Amino acid sequence: MKKLSSYCVIAFLSFGVLALFWAGYSLGTTTYDFWKNGVEKQAKVISFDHVSGSAKGGNSYYYNLEIDGHIFIEKFPFKLKEKSSYSVLYLLDKQEAILGQSDDGLFKIYTAQIGSKFMALLTIAMFIFMPFGCYKMYSELLSKKDDLWRNEY
Repeated sequence: MKKLSSYCVIAFLSFGVLALFWAGYSLGTTTYDFWKNGVEKQAKVISFDHVSGSAKGGNSYYYNLEIDGHIFIEKFPFKLKEKSSYSVLYLLDKQEAILGQSDDGLFKIYTAQIGSKFMALLTIAMFIFMPFGCYKMYSELLSKKDDLWRNEY
């Protein structure tokens, strides 16, 4: 039973690591898409649709936007003024938009996607530290996998 439990801990941590790698890949590819393929357009905020909040304080604000006569709902990590126009980077194939201009760099686009410079730097630091942390975690866990649930105090 102890071996089964220790393998479950390793499997649980492995799925967590895979989820973090997937999140990093997804954020990176979306940022790169906006940087390479994003077209600068003027978006008019027609109306506020709804807000989606979490217990930890991260809110997403959903707005009805009009870009080139098309109306769709897009989320932003901060509040926008209704009936105002904003410069956005628009992906035609995915119909996604973020605040930005065509000459913005990767970090500025990533910051617009995440919501603030602090959170952007924090996530970049996490993704830089993650490979080292994964290596240390697996080297420690796999060498002591049989002793994970022993009480040696």
